[in-house]
Amino acid sequence: MKTCHHLMIAALAIGVVSTAGAASARADVTCTVVEVEASSGDAAAVDPELKPLEKKLKKPPFTSWNTFKRLGATQLKLSAQKVGTATLVHGKANVMLRDVIERAGKRPRVQLGVTLDDESGKRVIDTKVNVDAGDYFVAGRPLPANKGHLVALTCVMQ
Repeated sequence: MKTCHHLMIAALAIGVVSTAGAASARADVTCTVVEVEASSGDAAAVDPELKPLEKKLKKPPFTSWNTFKRLGATQLKLSAQKVGTATLVHGKANVMLRDVIERAGKRPRVQLGVTLDDESGKRVIDTKVNVDAGDYFVAGRPLPANKGHLVALTCVMQ
């Protein structure tokens, strides 16, 4: 009986610790999906609207291209475990808010499920990512004619 009692206390303690570290996605989150077309040209150029992404675009694997043009942006308001869809020039992006992790002294971390379908509806990217609120996650794929299709996501708490 004593052992059973200790196991129950240990289980309760583990439950308290595990729920204290991760807050459920209690607040709605607004994510911005930015679509970018990448190419290579004689002179490097980054669309002025992509200034917040410039550092990321100058690092591999995006260094295959030196010209980046913003094709559009869509805002999605997401709730826990709900999918938002952004229609893109080159297909569509689905973003699911998996969770929000509060961290003492740091920005919250947003856990997302992200899929990208091409124009024909074929799934070309399917990933899960953790990103600090306000930071960018960038995913990309090659297009014909030595171009690239990039999708950048940034999310903020409401």
